[in-house]
Amino acid sequence: MTKTVKERSQPVNNQDFRDIILAQREKKGSVATEEMSMLDYMKLAQEQPEIANFAPGRIYNMIMKYGVDELPTEYKTKGYEDLVKYKFFDGKIFGTYEPIHDLMRFMKASARRTETGKRILIMVGPVSSGKSTIAANVKKGLEKDNTPMYAIKGCPIHEEPLHLIPEEDREDWEERLGVKIEGFVCPVCQQMLDTEYTSDGIVNWEDVPVIPIKTSEQRRIAIGTFQPSDPKSQDITELIGRVNMSKIARFGETDPRAYQFDGELQVANRGMIEYIEILKADVKFHYVLITAAQEQTIKAPGFPQMYIDSLILSHTNQTEFDAFAGDKKNEALHDRMYPVYVPWNLRVDDEVKIYEKMIHESDFRGIHIAPYTLKIAASFAVLTRLVEDKKCSSLIHKMKLYNGETIDEFKKSDIDIKQLYERGRANGEGMSGISPRFIINALNVALGMKEDKSCITPIDVLRALRNNFGHQIGMKDEDVEKYLNILSGDKNSVLTEYMEVAKKEVNLSFLHAYEDQAEELFNRYMLNVTAFVSKEQVYDSVTGEESPPDEDLMRKLEEIIKVPENSKEQFRNGIFVQKARCLEQGQPFTFKDYDPLKDAIEKKLMSDLKNVVQLSIATTTNTSDKAKRKRSTAMKTLMKRGYCKHCAEVLLMFVGEILRKAN
Repeated sequence: MTKTVKERSQPVNNQDFRDIILAQREKKGSVATEEMSMLDYMKLAQEQPEIANFAPGRIYNMIMKYGVDELPTEYKTKGYEDLVKYKFFDGKIFGTYEPIHDLMRFMKASARRTETGKRILIMVGPVSSGKSTIAANVKKGLEKDNTPMYAIKGCPIHEEPLHLIPEEDREDWEERLGVKIEGFVCPVCQQMLDTEYTSDGIVNWEDVPVIPIKTSEQRRIAIGTFQPSDPKSQDITELIGRVNMSKIARFGETDPRAYQFDGELQVANRGMIEYIEILKADVKFHYVLITAAQEQTIKAPGFPQMYIDSLILSHTNQTEFDAFAGDKKNEALHDRMYPVYVPWNLRVDDEVKIYEKMIHESDFRGIHIAPYTLKIAASFAVLTRLVEDKKCSSLIHKMKLYNGETIDEFKKSDIDIKQLYERGRANGEGMSGISPRFIINALNVALGMKEDKSCITPIDVLRALRNNFGHQIGMKDEDVEKYLNILSGDKNSVLTEYMEVAKKEVNLSFLHAYEDQAEELFNRYMLNVTAFVSKEQVYDSVTGEESPPDEDLMRKLEEIIKVPENSKEQFRNGIFVQKARCLEQGQPFTFKDYDPLKDAIEKKLMSDLKNVVQLSIATTTNTSDKAKRKRSTAMKTLMKRGYCKHCAEVLLMFVGEILRKAN
């Protein structure tokens, strides 16, 4: 009997499970556990200086190991001329290039031990803009980083072994080892040196044992997390540790053995602390951060100041940050904070990737998603975040420009995309609107309702988005009205945009050998445009005759996309330049490579199909075999283009209804 896929993929007994575990363990490799003397560690630090790097430098290097990718020139706006995409965040965060670049600028300054790096990094933005995701990924990256890290054996805060070197000897050792030494031992290690490694006044610090450690949030090694709660019950000990009442009677209040150095700032030593919703905490919790950031020290009651090597990464929402920034009583904290603004994503394609990631992580990932379904949802989200600009005829126009879509190219010359971004940023673009969480809530409801069909369509999503406003808390009535108009208004809405897309999809499905016909029309047009731009005659290879460029042919296509008579030369020169650019790069130039012309060709071919499509899907009384065959062929074409039978039927019905209403 042939085994099913499920049967073949499952282990059949305990030994199979053990073999899998052993193979996985071997793949991970062994983790160093041997302790060494301080002398051995110093030799290792001389050979591998990166092991003695301090926390911000370690984090910056960890991210930079993954490398960077260049971004298109139009992304590099004023202040972001050096903008790149950091590969560390690939597949995890989408579209937030500028905020991550700001974050990495701060990280680099911190890694170079500048004053800028001695600040509390605070990410500011609307809910669900990616602040927590950025922090979570940095923490995960630290846990996976393979750069070795070592600590003084028995130290409760896992501190850097080089702190054992007496301060008066450090300048010499820094030169010998080629590393920078900052900080001093904690009270526990100081007591250990005084009682176990001091003889006749001589401190034998070089004999102190050193052990390898591994960053781990679960084991509370080098990653701390602080979350505000009720100010009446929460106290500062969560950050700086507490007295162990059971040991006071035995050791006394000022003995470090009677104190638990397990506050989040102490746990975060050698790594980072994520300070969740920092401005929700009582202000007393912020004061300890002033010295932790600037002087890298904290004060536990009854003990001298402790050195803490940690990146303080916090986040908050825009409303609370504005209130905090406007309160002069917080000036000491204002001066020690470095804000990075994290708005919502403004590019449709990147927004789609966010939803794809969320759906893939759910149990709905097996449901078919019809073409344009997620793009419809993403378009709605982005449109609610944009601000009007006098250079753009509509928000949809602006959305397409941001998304890199070439539209109305003959008009685009007076629209500087970089300036468009800059004006939008200055007006708070992306800091208000609809959040990804709102969209994914609607998508999940739609997916659940259509689970029996195993398919979700744009129509389902439009309906789910509209219904989701009834389940949203705190949204003003005027905002709901504005968003509903963006979603399904009579003009420049997501619905009207999808209606045009749907009609085009159906028309193309009825067009026999579409690409061949489009390519043939494109070649005829380009032959004449080339002659027009070059001021030459058109040579007919069949008759051998020469004739002037066919103005009638060119204008028929150009008028479809509303190229005015006085702009035709500019439009044709633009196409010629695009062709030359493609040829220089060794790439063919086809009708798909220039969106305005592609749009014109599609509209021209589809205009000839109007009656055929209308007779096939809009006229309910037409039951002829010919109409049925054409509809059947259209269904097959749609299924080749990524539709399933269900969503293809829904599309044809939707467009049929549009055509019936238009008559």
